[in-house]
Amino acid sequence: MPESEGSLGPFVVAGQPMFLRAAQVELPEENPDPTVLPSITLLERAASRGSDPEELPLPPGELLGQYRLIRPLGDGGMGEVYLALDTNVDDREVAIKILHPEQAAAAAGALAQERRALVELTHDDIIRVFNYGHHPEVGDFLVLQYVDGLTLEEVRARAQLIPREFGGGRFHEFVLAYGVRILSALGHLHADRPRKVYGDLKPDNVMHDGTATKIIDVGSVRAAELPGLTTEGFRAPTVGPDGESTGQDDLFSLGETLRRLSGLGTSPQDLAGLSDLGTLGASAVPAAEEMTAPAPHGLGLVSLARVLHRATRSERTERFADAREMEQQLRGVFRELRSLRTGTETFEPSPLFLQSAYALDGALGSAPPLARWAAPEPPSPYAPPSPAEVAQRLPVPRPDPYDDHHAEVSRLADAAPEALLQHTADWRASSEVHLLRCRLRLRSPADGPEAAERELRAAEESIGPERAPYDWRLDWHRGLLALARDQVTAARRHFDRVYAAIPGEYAPKLALGYCAEHLERWHEALTFYEAVRLRNPSLGSAAFGAVRARLALGDETAREEAVRELDAVPQHSRHRTAARTAAVRIGVEHVRTPEHDGEVLERLREVLQRLALLFHAHGLTDEGARARMTAEVWEAVRDALLRGALDEAGLAALAAGADTRLGLPPDEPGLHKDLSRLYRALAHQAARSAAPEDAAVAETLLDLAYEVRPLAFRHHRDRPWFGKRAADWLRTIAHTPSGKSPRTARE
Repeated sequence: MPESEGSLGPFVVAGQPMFLRAAQVELPEENPDPTVLPSITLLERAASRGSDPEELPLPPGELLGQYRLIRPLGDGGMGEVYLALDTNVDDREVAIKILHPEQAAAAAGALAQERRALVELTHDDIIRVFNYGHHPEVGDFLVLQYVDGLTLEEVRARAQLIPREFGGGRFHEFVLAYGVRILSALGHLHADRPRKVYGDLKPDNVMHDGTATKIIDVGSVRAAELPGLTTEGFRAPTVGPDGESTGQDDLFSLGETLRRLSGLGTSPQDLAGLSDLGTLGASAVPAAEEMTAPAPHGLGLVSLARVLHRATRSERTERFADAREMEQQLRGVFRELRSLRTGTETFEPSPLFLQSAYALDGALGSAPPLARWAAPEPPSPYAPPSPAEVAQRLPVPRPDPYDDHHAEVSRLADAAPEALLQHTADWRASSEVHLLRCRLRLRSPADGPEAAERELRAAEESIGPERAPYDWRLDWHRGLLALARDQVTAARRHFDRVYAAIPGEYAPKLALGYCAEHLERWHEALTFYEAVRLRNPSLGSAAFGAVRARLALGDETAREEAVRELDAVPQHSRHRTAARTAAVRIGVEHVRTPEHDGEVLERLREVLQRLALLFHAHGLTDEGARARMTAEVWEAVRDALLRGALDEAGLAALAAGADTRLGLPPDEPGLHKDLSRLYRALAHQAARSAAPEDAAVAETLLDLAYEVRPLAFRHHRDRPWFGKRAADWLRTIAHTPSGKSPRTARE
């Protein structure tokens, strides 16, 4: 816990001198909850200070109804605020807001109804209105819950001057926590009947007291589209000339409030556009330097800028539709920031995407194919999946809950696309049905991109011309379609628009990571993949992408970091076996590289240990795959022997230290013999395969089997070796009747 800070200042804030009030800030424990805030305690509360009768609007001793005024607290947009004691409720501290005469006059006629609505307004993040009244000497007044803490403007100034109090870069996570809490209050207002707006949201109107937040000035609360208070700099351009506002205008004001807190400035468009994210773009550097606290790690700065940019677009149709939608994205960006900062998982199921069952592992996460032994040069296991494969295996958007076929689409299993196309053939058309068929036709061998594009156009028509330009689902499917056509640059543009619309979601970042990888933008690919992988290590696709990007960048620690990322895929993940397989194959490739010959023995020990765990703890139970993995490892041991990186003593030590269930031979003849056995087993696999090209693979594997076995009298598999032929001849002579030749006897 930091030391108590005394009163600090003056400091210049927004061009004005400002003192920081004496307060104690205590950081909370690390927590994945996006609503947890520090504890802030003022060391001198307003109630503890003395009173000057000359500062009060009533003579000493005179009550305002049942309330005794103590001292002024401040001046709000609608009137002066005073600390008072409620003499009818054990001298409870309350805040009295005495309305300016012009404000009371402007509200004449509807004031009583509005007051009743404010008294009935109850939410944990909105200050309570206990009562209202009128006094002949001061006019109309409201009786409010008394809260004494730091306004968000004071919090911002304090975080800028004493960043350690808020955990340095962790402050931006607290900014999003403020946003989530305020959105809960705004959602409550917007859902009320009649619909209400706050209208004047800004940092000075939100207070942090203890671990709670309160919207403290409720004088601006009004029915939607009615005139009211607003503040320049936080007012949406779509607000009417007299403050007529909608719920989306409140979201704009919240976006500007959070932008003010984070210090991103008023123009984050530089970060809202996709740049070379390997270094976050040159345009990101000035913005990062001006931030209230150290900039977030990795992709976090861009995601934070984008979520605020979406909230503060000039047109209402381009902003978040409601408080719930904005809250979802703030929570997603919070999870990303926290995971990138701590390197630990911050998981929460996506509200917009279903997690894909597939790992975009390419060749890395599975045992080598049989064709690998027939190729002149073994294919690299680091090759990414093809764009067409990725188009079929990226996460799928959750069905729209308002679609007529939401229930049916939600229950569909991931079956053969042709069967699902038949099953949905008689369904009444809707946007979800067309989007489903678009994805199915991308997976169907009988169809293709053209048929999928027809379904996508039908979905767009179903959504309608007013909504379609702002529906990110259409851009998502356009990206899939571009991948299916091998148009990766175009797909990148579509997925980037999805990222701009829903910056807190992981799926567009996964897709953008793949596009960057395919385009060999390795730093950018790693930036995207890491943002997804750290947030949810169970997503094997992000782990495999990050591994391929690291290995392509090829620094000294690339292999170790890649293997650590694969090990981080947890045991409960459906992609754990593929991840553990990939770790073995990376180890094999490392051993095959001559420049690493000095550490061959150590690396082979690691490979053998991982191979044993893969077979007996990490789920690789398929016997054919086991044989292929074993053959690849045995080959790596043999190659190390042939080039002198490993000697006979080293092989014996390897065999002695390896899991006995692997059966690694302790000498070179035994290794060759066992490798020959494995090649014959693989030849049988190829012979049983339905693929026509595997027939030639079987022949090649048999040739390898007889080529690698220890030197003997037999070298051709089609004829018995000489010793067996001689023995057969001797046995024949032994059983031939006297006087007959062996040939005559056989005849």
